[in-house]
Amino acid sequence: MTQTPIVSYTPIMAIELEEYTLPEHMSYSAFSTYLTCGYQYYLGRLLNKQESPSVWSVGGSAFHLACENYDKESL
Repeated sequence: MTQTPIVSYTPIMAIELEEYTLPEHMSYSAFSTYLTCGYQYYLGRLLNKQESPSVWSVGGSAFHLACENYDKESL
């Protein structure tokens, strides 16, 4: 007969980087950003620097707004 190991939970302490404290919980998108580019995580999540929108996001937003307005007028 095999025994199931007992798993205990130990709270994670906050990690400090100079004057910044990393959160105890990290969302999937934040973790994905960190894995993709640590410097992008540092700028966006720790320094709260805003990324300037690309031409693709502006065009995509305009397209979605146009579709939404078309759908509302079609009702």
